Amino acid sequence: MIIDSHTHIGNSNWGDFSPEYLLEIIQEVDYAICSNLNGIDAAFPESFKRELDCNLEMIDITRKYPKLKPLAVCQPNISQDSNTMRNLLEKYPDFIGLKIHPEYMRLPADNEKYDKYLEIAREFKKPCLYHSGHIKSRFSSPVLIYKKAQEFPDVPIILGHLSTGPKECHQKAIEILLDSIENEKANLYVDISWIDFAFERINESLDDTLMLIKSLCSTKKGNQTFRILWGSDAPVGAFNHTRKSYNYNLEIFKNRVLEYFEDEKLLENLLSNNARKLYGF
Repeated sequence: MIIDSHTHIGNSNWGDFSPEYLLEIIQEVDYAICSNLNGIDAAFPESFKRELDCNLEMIDITRKYPKLKPLAVCQPNISQDSNTMRNLLEKYPDFIGLKIHPEYMRLPADNEKYDKYLEIAREFKKPCLYHSGHIKSRFSSPVLIYKKAQEFPDVPIILGHLSTGPKECHQKAIEILLDSIENEKANLYVDISWIDFAFERINESLDDTLMLIKSLCSTKKGNQTFRILWGSDAPVGAFNHTRKSYNYNLEIFKNRVLEYFEDEKLLENLLSNNARKLYGF
C-alpha cells in the first residue's frame, strides 16, 4: 500500500487543480491525504472560499472520490468563531486531520489565534499538518511551530516539508524534531515532501531525506522513524505535474531507501503504515 500524506486540489500559483487532475497523477497510490487550496491561497479571490465553504467543498469531493482523505483547512487569521470548525468536525467525521498554512495566512505560527483550533484538534484527536517554511520565515518557521506545539504536547503536529529551504534548514528542523522527542516537549511528525526537490526536479541522491531517516533511527528514545510520512505535495511543483514524473520520484525514493537502509519494513512504514497509524484509517 502507498499513502501520499500531502496533496491538494484547488487553485494556487502552481495551477488550478481539479480532483480529476490529481487522481490522474497519483494512479499508483492507494490513498492521498488532501486539502483544499481554495481555502488556503487567497491570491485568487475568484476561487478563494471561507473556512466553512472550502471544507464543505472538500467533503463533496472526497465522498465522490474516496481515494482522497480530507484535511479540514483552518483560517484562524480571519475566523471570528472557531465553533465553525468544531461543528464541522462533529457533523463530518470524514475529516482525518486539520491543515494549517501560516505562510499563506501571514500569521506567525506561535500566535495565540491558533490556540482554539489546537484545542479542537485535541478534543477530536486530530493530527495537524502544518506548512513549515524556511527556518528564518517569520510566519511558518519550524521554530515558531515548535514553540506553539509545546503548548499542546498531546496534539500530533506534522512539519510538512521539514522546512522549505536548503540543507541548513533541514538540519535545524531535524534538531527541533530530536529535541521534541528526546526531551518529550511536543508530539512532532514530519513529511518528506520537497526536502530533496528543486522547483523542476528531484535531487536523486536524496541526501537530506536519508539524513532525516537516519537521524530518527537511533534517538535517545530509540527508533522514532514512525514519525516520518512519505508525501509529495502534488500537484504543487513542476516535478509533480504529470503521472510520469510523480512515479519517477516515487521510484527514486523506494530505491534509495532500500539501497541505503536495506530494510523493506522501514520502507513499507514510510510509504503507508506510519500515516495509517497516525491518522487512524
